[in-house]
Amino acid sequence: MRPSPSVASSGDTAPPPLPRMYFIPFPTPGHALPMSDLARLFASRGADATLVLTRGNAARLGGPVARAAAAGLRIRIHALALPAEAAGLTGGHESADDLPNRELAGPFAIAVDLLAPLFADLLRRRPADAVVFDGVLPWAATAAPELGIPRYAFTGTGCFALSVQRALLLHTPQDGVASDTEPFLVPGLPDPVRLTKSRLAEATLPGADSREFLNRMFAVERATAGWVVNSFADLEEKYIEHYGRVTGKPVFAVGPVCLVNGDGDDTLERGRGGEAAAAAEAARVLAWLDTKPARSVVYVCFGSLTRFPREQVAELGMGLADSGANFVWVVGGDKSAPAAPVLQADVDAAAPGRGLVVRGWAPQVAVLRHAAVGAFVTHCGWGAVTEAAAAGVPVLAWPVFAEQFYNEALVVGLAGTGVAMGAERGYVWGGEAMGGVVVGREAVAERVRGALADKALRRRAGEMGERARRAVEVGGSSYEAVGALLQDVLRPTPEPMIITSRSEERA
Repeated sequence: MRPSPSVASSGDTAPPPLPRMYFIPFPTPGHALPMSDLARLFASRGADATLVLTRGNAARLGGPVARAAAAGLRIRIHALALPAEAAGLTGGHESADDLPNRELAGPFAIAVDLLAPLFADLLRRRPADAVVFDGVLPWAATAAPELGIPRYAFTGTGCFALSVQRALLLHTPQDGVASDTEPFLVPGLPDPVRLTKSRLAEATLPGADSREFLNRMFAVERATAGWVVNSFADLEEKYIEHYGRVTGKPVFAVGPVCLVNGDGDDTLERGRGGEAAAAAEAARVLAWLDTKPARSVVYVCFGSLTRFPREQVAELGMGLADSGANFVWVVGGDKSAPAAPVLQADVDAAAPGRGLVVRGWAPQVAVLRHAAVGAFVTHCGWGAVTEAAAAGVPVLAWPVFAEQFYNEALVVGLAGTGVAMGAERGYVWGGEAMGGVVVGREAVAERVRGALADKALRRRAGEMGERARRAVEVGGSSYEAVGALLQDVLRPTPEPMIITSRSEERA
């Protein structure tokens, strides 16, 4: 294993040229937000960064990018028009969270695939030194192959979940159990990890078209020059090393990327551009938090895609009221969700002065950093997990679909920075809207009270936050990984290596 390179050694008289890089995410906030942070992170280290977005997401994410460019960083957005009509998609939807129902997910996926020739044409017209592509966009790994541009896959989740998913697809231990609730051991991992079929991602369920998914996974592995992961050594070092070992490709753990946002406008408007309404909502939420004691508020948000049925929304609301805690509750932005003013009136009646309801969007990174926030009820999407880790806030894990139960297993079972809310079964995306009550009001109230009172949990989460911040500082594992990737781009035939500070010391 060669030693990890830095961008320029202390003996250099001049730094080497830094690369021109494209960053292209799947068009939905859970993917586009961390990719935007990633592009700004690499631009802050001297790269010439172009963030490729659909027009709708370009409008949402443009503010921080424009400020970074005004501050002298070489960064810009290139907006692509989503070929929606060619895919049979109407309504002007350019982001997955804007889809009114899951029936449109198929046409939306076709439209996203139709971006492939547009992206290839962009690469031919404006060649770059590297592409960092979303792992769920395999066509980005093979666009314009004649240019020979190295491609790095941004995984979208952590190496623990990736390792679990890979093991399930390769070894299929889930096929050998008699029921959905019978635990089984996931083979080949550094730790004993047990799951049930009820907690698996759709692609790994018996009867799913898992062979096609596995073939796509291997195709991405062959095409990529390495993995770019929004993670850091102290969160999942064994799995960063493990994933690099089993795939034979370097892993660059550069997170938490949300820490590229300071305490100013970038954090306050993250994900909502310069919208006046978003700025007003951010100010309203933070002003409300300013009135609450330290660590007394539970923040509740299930991301941009989860859509609970009304009966589960009601149980959640009653449980929050029964807990006696202060809470900020972000409710879904879809048309089937209760209207925020109506829900706020219910909250005011059940928990006067203790609850704030937010419709659709909140300045999540700013909220998690606020001193009043003591716990985070989350679906365990990877962005939310890393944002909680960066803020040092304990997690109350309520997974819903995809790899979210794997993330719960990491946070609750291995990192010890969270507790489970009690969700025992997952859904195909969209199925949660018909799932009934998964966690009742008594469980919600009990777990919220317990998490806010658990000093050991708070201490472990706080320590993780300190480690996250040290990871991105000069000399930290994530800081070094950014430098290593920049040099790897300029030397496109590296030997396999794992980029974490500790593994480098042992190399």
